[in-house]
Amino acid sequence: MKHLGPFFAKNWQTIGLIVMVSLFFLTKNDYGALKKSMDVMNESYKEQLMNLQALHEEEIQRREDAIANYKKELAALTEKYENSLEELEIDREESVQEYIRDFELQPSKLAQEIEEQFGVEYVK
Repeated sequence: MKHLGPFFAKNWQTIGLIVMVSLFFLTKNDYGALKKSMDVMNESYKEQLMNLQALHEEEIQRREDAIANYKKELAALTEKYENSLEELEIDREESVQEYIRDFELQPSKLAQEIEEQFGVEYVK
């Protein structure tokens, strides 16, 4: 141990250079592995991003299909509703015409129907 102190004091620059060079070569391999690991991660992220974009496009397509289907069904229901309204209006008109005809031809029959439907008594 006594001999190492003066040796290090005399050759500290050379020893430092050797340590630095050896550290450089030891860490160079680590940087290569680190770079390779980064490349693999980048490729993985790119693949995941492409998969997410594909899923997003598929989701957008399904949403557009659902909207188109909704509009188609809404148009069909609207048309059915309008047809039902027309039929109700025709039935109402027929009922009104029938009541008018009954009022003119058979007022007693109309009075009896009103009594039955509303629970009132017809008074002359």
